[in-house]
Amino acid sequence: MSKIAWHNMKHIIVLGLGKTGVSVLRYLHDKKQQGKTLANARIQVFDSRIDPPGLAEAKQMLGDDEFLNRRWEIEDTLAADIIIASPGIDLREEPIVLARDAGIPVVGDVELFAQESSLPAVAVTGSNGKSTVTRMVEFIAAQCGKNVAAAGNIGLPVLELLQPGEQPDAVMLELSSFQLESINSLKLEAAALMNISADHMDRYGSLEDYIKAKQRIFANAKTWVLYRQQQDTWPHPVTGKLMTFGNDSHPKHFGLLSGNVDRSSGPVAITFRGNVVLRADQLQLQGIHNLVNVQAALALCQAIGLPIEQAVNAVKEFKGLPHRCELVSNNGGVLWVNDSKATNIGATAAAVEGLRPTVNGRLLLIAGGEGKGADFRELQSTLECVDILLTIGEDGSRIGKLFNGSRQVKSLQQAVELASSLVQAGDMVLLSPACASFDQFKNFEHRGDSFRQAVEALYVDSA
Repeated sequence: MSKIAWHNMKHIIVLGLGKTGVSVLRYLHDKKQQGKTLANARIQVFDSRIDPPGLAEAKQMLGDDEFLNRRWEIEDTLAADIIIASPGIDLREEPIVLARDAGIPVVGDVELFAQESSLPAVAVTGSNGKSTVTRMVEFIAAQCGKNVAAAGNIGLPVLELLQPGEQPDAVMLELSSFQLESINSLKLEAAALMNISADHMDRYGSLEDYIKAKQRIFANAKTWVLYRQQQDTWPHPVTGKLMTFGNDSHPKHFGLLSGNVDRSSGPVAITFRGNVVLRADQLQLQGIHNLVNVQAALALCQAIGLPIEQAVNAVKEFKGLPHRCELVSNNGGVLWVNDSKATNIGATAAAVEGLRPTVNGRLLLIAGGEGKGADFRELQSTLECVDILLTIGEDGSRIGKLFNGSRQVKSLQQAVELASSLVQAGDMVLLSPACASFDQFKNFEHRGDSFRQAVEALYVDSA
């Protein structure tokens, strides 16, 4: 899209508060304060929640009258000169579609950032692994003496990077499909698409629509980092410099080499241009799937000028993210692993199949929650790697039907207590729900913390 003509904007509406919405309001407020660009513009914010996050700060900037605690209607959107939507807003809603049809720009915070920032940037999207890769790149850069700020769908809202102060050397963006729907101007040194599995089918009409949203990340990217095992998700034609990663070896790109370095039956060494650069037993991360994540992170690091040798040495110290295949206890020889961030089928499949080779005994899986319209039959082959299945939540029983002998319980607390009565030394208990958490918890972090607390309580009570 063309650059926003802010001097022509007399009526701006912001849809949705929260961290992103407040950062947008702060950005607009600063524009008003700094000059004449938006001096006479009216800024309204809509949010139908009774007490949305950031409400007090929004009212402080706008005043009570410009916060509308209701849904936006057609007359609201058609009266605007520009609409700025938070990522959770469905752009297929009639008031938004009609506004677009009328030529009213509909953008998100990342598009606003892209139109003003001159910082070098790389970005990652995909169904699973993108948060791990984002934090990994940030960590590697810091270890190498470079300040790379992680922002977007993780941590810092991107517009905060435009605030006065010391600027980072580069930006590492995690981008969701929702954010990508409203991005047109983002220029990237490199973009990575980790993988695609059915997710957010309650928002997209088909898997193809979801894939197309993800592919938007490559529109203005110099280097395209793509997963070889899912070439059916690649945009065509590939017009950027191609760098691939995968579960197999490759003479020119990143790959995996099979062996028994860590006594597993899977791939255990990362290769680059045919040479081993990193063994699995040199990493602190759990699971074979994380070897794929490391490859993507190393490719993005190259794009921001970090030498492969330095990046490889740095990633050896990366310990991973909370709630993502996080080891919370190893008591009595039983491993308890928190993968609460696995909110879709693909994430759970990656965790189960990645961790299974490292388990000497049985693998007990706790799954279930709010399924977001997913077809759980896609989890069938993954469940063949599981020895015991306990299900929880709104859609737990749908998963349980795929596994002979599964047991549905009412709460995560009950699942942990039942699991403790079933396991023995050498076993692993994995919370990897394949579902969102909102049926029983505030978010996936709340679910993961509840799991950790329940596990800790087991051993306090038995001490």
